[in-house]
Amino acid sequence: MQAGVATFIVFAVVAVVFGGASLLLNRQLGAKRRRSYLETTTYECGEEAEGEAQIDFPTQHYTFAIVFVAVDVLGFLLALWALTFRSVNAALVPVLVAAAFTALAMTGIYYALSGEKRWVV
Repeated sequence: MQAGVATFIVFAVVAVVFGGASLLLNRQLGAKRRRSYLETTTYECGEEAEGEAQIDFPTQHYTFAIVFVAVDVLGFLLALWALTFRSVNAALVPVLVAAAFTALAMTGIYYALSGEKRWVV
């Protein structure tokens, strides 16, 4: 057996024995478990829970968060694109490709926001 495999096996055995022994000794030597009616209740900062837990949460904010991330990624990609093609003499092709990419991304963002027109300023 190679030294690395033998070391791994010894480490795994020590870890299993230590974990099992810790659980068994805790069960044998630990404090007795006390049952209470409080175990089945909801604990929230010491206050009694009131009202429903399920609320109607507005999801429009997520749309704007996703659009923000999309615009952020678009700016990052265009900055990398500009750094890549800054030494190209014929700069017309990269500019056209970047413009087409930006137009495509902005079209997608427009359609993502089209259902949320009441939120768009």
